[in-house]
Amino acid sequence: MMTTTKPTDRLILTAAERRVLLEEYDSYPRGDARRGARLQRGDAALDAQAPGPKPHPRHPLADDVTRLTRENARLQAQLASAELVIEIQKKVATLLGLATSILPSDNAS
Repeated sequence: MMTTTKPTDRLILTAAERRVLLEEYDSYPRGDARRGARLQRGDAALDAQAPGPKPHPRHPLADDVTRLTRENARLQAQLASAELVIEIQKKVATLLGLATSILPSDNAS
C-alpha cells in the first residue's frame, strides 16, 4: 500500500489492496465478486438477464382491437346522427303534408 506525506495527495490502491481494505470493514460486495467470477467463467445466464421487471408480451391482436373499437365508436356516432336526420325529415314531411306512404316506415323490413 502506498502512503502519502501530504494530506492533499490521494491514496492509490490496487484492486487487491482495495478488496482487503473493504473486507476489513465488511463493506466489500461479496455478491458482486461471485457474479464477476461467474461472468469470467462465461455463464450465459448472467448476460441474458436484464435488470428490472420483465415486460409483458404484447398481444398480437391488441392493435386490431384498438383500431376496431375506435372505428365502432365512430360508426355509432355516425349512425346516431343519421337516425336524427331521418327523424327530422319524417317530421318535416308530416308537417308539409307530403305523402308518407312513399317514406319507409320503422315497422317495414
